[in-house]
Amino acid sequence: MSWLTIAIGAYFLTAVNSIIDKFLLRRSIPSPLAYSFYVGLFSAFVIILIPFFGLEWPGLYQFSVALTVGAIYLFALIAFFYALKKDEASRVVPLVGAMTPVFILIMSHLFFGGKVSMNDFTVMSFLVMGGFLISYKKDIHCGILEFKKYSCVQGLQFSILASFFFAIFFVLAEYVFSHQDFMSGFIFTRLGSFALALLLLLVPFYKRAIQKTTKRVGKGAGGLFVANKTLAGVAFLLVNYAIASGGNPALVNALEGVKYIFVLAIALVLSLKFPNIIRERISVPDIIQKSSAIVLIFFGIFLLFD
Repeated sequence: MSWLTIAIGAYFLTAVNSIIDKFLLRRSIPSPLAYSFYVGLFSAFVIILIPFFGLEWPGLYQFSVALTVGAIYLFALIAFFYALKKDEASRVVPLVGAMTPVFILIMSHLFFGGKVSMNDFTVMSFLVMGGFLISYKKDIHCGILEFKKYSCVQGLQFSILASFFFAIFFVLAEYVFSHQDFMSGFIFTRLGSFALALLLLLVPFYKRAIQKTTKRVGKGAGGLFVANKTLAGVAFLLVNYAIASGGNPALVNALEGVKYIFVLAIALVLSLKFPNIIRERISVPDIIQKSSAIVLIFFGIFLLFD
């Protein structure tokens, strides 16, 4: 099997993962905060990797940095799940995917002295245009006078916030992996997400929200959640396997744009069966708008790794 097939299969799985997240948030686990809490707890299973890959102690400072990076990742997930609950998956997933590299480029320029090349400017232009197009809704319910009232605007706000936190995570994760063994750094960052999830229980408001949601979650929803997070793990491994199988890392990462096509296609099909849960706009103008935005984002991501 070629690395291209493996990579495309991996991004198909990540698309399915996003749709299931949307399904669970709308139907079984309605609290994005509680959903993120469960994801954080699930991160603890990373310890099963220790007997196979070992663990190197990087020192207290590097250990603390790795835990902080993991906590930031969970903050990003909280914002992402809020966005996913309030808006269409085919808008949120591509928008976050478009804006995260933009924030990374800006941070690289402001805090690390990186220069914005013409290619960087071109990349940001395509990503911003695609992000604007995918998030734009011609709807009287999203007017400026009602800016804070409607979930479509809140979905945009949380999407941008998630992109910002994801950008911080990726920038700092690069620092962690450049100073630590990859598997050790990966395990410590996952434990950082787990630690933050536990800390949420110390805040009474968050604790009540988590307890209330937990009581409502049935075995079926719990099983689907575990299966979905396992699916995400398999997708992550396949992306890395595609690179190990001869795929150019830049091209493999650029192919992430394929995920947005899968998300749009799956969401449109499922919205016909579960219109009250998936809630995708399926009119011809909306499909054309989203498809055009995805093309712009795909091209921007491709140039980013050129």
